[in-house]
Amino acid sequence: MDGGPVGELQFETFSAAQADITIQGKNVHPGTAKDTMISALALAIEFNEGLPAAEVPEKTSGYEGFFHLMSLSGNVEEATMSYIIRDHDREKFEGRKALITEIQEKINSRFDEERISINLYDQYYNMRDIIEKDLSIIELAKAAMVKLGIEPNTEPVRGGTDGSKISYMGIPTPNIFAGGENMHGRYEFVAVESMKKATDVIVEIARLNEEQV
Repeated sequence: MDGGPVGELQFETFSAAQADITIQGKNVHPGTAKDTMISALALAIEFNEGLPAAEVPEKTSGYEGFFHLMSLSGNVEEATMSYIIRDHDREKFEGRKALITEIQEKINSRFDEERISINLYDQYYNMRDIIEKDLSIIELAKAAMVKLGIEPNTEPVRGGTDGSKISYMGIPTPNIFAGGENMHGRYEFVAVESMKKATDVIVEIARLNEEQV
């Protein structure tokens, strides 16, 4: 029970990774900086400009993946950046990670020592790869919702969920709505009426499952 508005029944998520980047510059007096200064902030900007400008959260939807620069801070001497990388397609997901390292290598090749270091690691994977092997649990949840007059919505999750990790641990775990709205925003809320419907779905799933046993 980790979905949003009433009716959500989701079994597709992003595959996800995070890249924590450290950039080492070289600070000298700006008056004598020619051919000597290396601005970590300038390299950070260059790194970000190497990524596709249209492949960011605010310009994508549906199955479209993205690179999301979550933080950037620093000065001439040192800067840090943090990205999250998302895609529903596993091959495209791996390609996005490869692009991150390609940009790193391209910039580093201009210097006599490594200026950009990256800690790149996977966070979770698209749970569809597990759940689609047996969609009976999805059909059961759909049947429960329809029985209660709720129209199931199986659009892909543009985010993650504990269900992804649990699915890869051996228990296929799709998302059923919990009623949340405006997720992760300052106006996030959940209506009592929505939570009541979510509870009714749980009970109906249990009842239908008992009939099938």
